[in-house]
Amino acid sequence: MIFLLWACTGPSADPEDPQKESVGEEEDSAQTTDCFADEDLDGFGNREQPKPCGPTTTEREGDCDDSDPRIAPGAPEVCNGIDDDCDDQIDDNDDDVVDPLPFWADVDGDGFGGSEVLLFCSAGYGTAATQGDCDDGDASVYPGAPEACDGVDRNCDGFGASSIGSGAACPAASCAELLAAFPTATDGAWWLSLTSGSVQQVWCDMQTDGGGWTLAFLRNSSSTGSQGDFGRGEQDPAGLSLSPAEASSSSTPILSWLDLNNSDYTELRLVSAARGSESYSSRNIPRRSLRISFGEDGYYLHGEAGYYWCGGDASYTDAGIGAVNNPAQAPLDCKGHGSLGSGWDFSEAPSANAGLTLCGGDGSYFLYGNYGYDPYYYGTVGGAQAIYIR
Repeated sequence: MIFLLWACTGPSADPEDPQKESVGEEEDSAQTTDCFADEDLDGFGNREQPKPCGPTTTEREGDCDDSDPRIAPGAPEVCNGIDDDCDDQIDDNDDDVVDPLPFWADVDGDGFGGSEVLLFCSAGYGTAATQGDCDDGDASVYPGAPEACDGVDRNCDGFGASSIGSGAACPAASCAELLAAFPTATDGAWWLSLTSGSVQQVWCDMQTDGGGWTLAFLRNSSSTGSQGDFGRGEQDPAGLSLSPAEASSSSTPILSWLDLNNSDYTELRLVSAARGSESYSSRNIPRRSLRISFGEDGYYLHGEAGYYWCGGDASYTDAGIGAVNNPAQAPLDCKGHGSLGSGWDFSEAPSANAGLTLCGGDGSYFLYGNYGYDPYYYGTVGGAQAIYIR
């Protein structure tokens, strides 16, 4: 009897492919593949805790807190001070962040946001926790920014105090400078820097003959007394904040002037008002026509601008000595025609008081509210006279 013996050696390799593993080897390898502990069963394990695969393991690693199933790679980021999505960033500004806080887009990087609201956990580049920026394209414009005299509301207070002439912090040198900076500026009291260094509101005429006229002298008929030194230095410049028309209706005495001798101007213009309305305006008079300084006694008759000049105290007399270009019929003694008080006579004719006398109540009885007529006694309400310069 012949016996055939087979050795139980297990599955043999494929004789045609000796490198090919057997099915048994594949099964054994699957049983020994490493996994990662997943204690919170969120599908992600702790890479620091590899272990054989089993019920509480997973082949996916990256869980940065294996005790909390809400924390895992890809989990929604919540504004809670925790790295919820395990990207090594706490409360990062992901698009799908949960319970975000409101921030505002800060395009210019000045620390203040505009109107666009962004919902993030924390402020980052291009965001700000405070809004109120009225121009998010200019880093020099934000709430509390220092103002500049350029017409831009840099501190976002809505008042535009940065416009030249509109506030004490940004005065103009004259109404002409103000009009050059802002051609649409209207008549009104604007802030000017005076030759004395003080800053005051002064009335500007922005309409007559192209505008830019600065009110430099103003007196109403409610006031009394001398004005022999007007134009030399300054007197009560705060009174120049009213227009001549307004001053004519005021019972408050007004006698105010700028330092005409040291002011920068090339021409002047006389104006009168009566009962709340402007009633007379002279031609523009070149400054070069003035042969004496304001506040000084003097006498000058000339024909260049067609005006009769006479300045000084009410008691001044020179019997015509020094008269220049004396027109026919003009009195030689400038203080000897009519009841002229202290100040100047700017008549347009050689006859007495034919025009605005600009004289005080120490020698005159009344102030003219128009060219040579409509008188108002000093100490009563109704009239005003003024000088504009440009």
